[in-house]
Amino acid sequence: MANRVQQDAFMDDSDDSCPLCVEEFDLSDKNFRPCPCGYQVCQFCYNNIKNNMNGLCPACRRLYDEKNIEWKIISPEEQKADIALQARKKAVARQKESERKQVESLNRKHLAGLRVVQKNLVYVVGLNPKSREEDLLQTLRGDQYFGQYGKIIKIVVSKAKENASGNSSIGVYVTFARKQDAASCIAAVDGSQNGDRTLR
Repeated sequence: MANRVQQDAFMDDSDDSCPLCVEEFDLSDKNFRPCPCGYQVCQFCYNNIKNNMNGLCPACRRLYDEKNIEWKIISPEEQKADIALQARKKAVARQKESERKQVESLNRKHLAGLRVVQKNLVYVVGLNPKSREEDLLQTLRGDQYFGQYGKIIKIVVSKAKENASGNSSIGVYVTFARKQDAASCIAAVDGSQNGDRTLR
């Protein structure tokens, strides 16, 4: 028999579930009574107890005996009723999942208008470094630029844009390891001059 994946769960007394593995009884389990005391377990747990454990009923501690098993043969009507019940349960589960996804989607829409403040991220506009593109990231990480304020995790450079006067500048996102370093960088850079440009 294949191993069942164990998961945490709540047991509802109204459910027909195995008290050991908390799996719902299928139709054959509902009609399976392995002990005269009436303590009901699923066939999986019964076989596990009988073959891998002490072979005793968990309730009365009587040794399981094949001769004492009560087994009711399932009628076609019972099979049809069980199939209909399982279909209803699946439909309810699908409905709940659909409602959950709908709520999740609405929650995401509410978040769409929010800005996330990342306190270790600095965005600077107005830079026009003279370095070649292949050397630019190393230059920006250096002590002459953003490296002087602290350890940098990541730098992202936006493409150069031309302003109304025909001059081009780049925007730079700098992610520092510490938010204090980002604050120092903002305090030092905001409003400072880079050639004829004011950095923001």
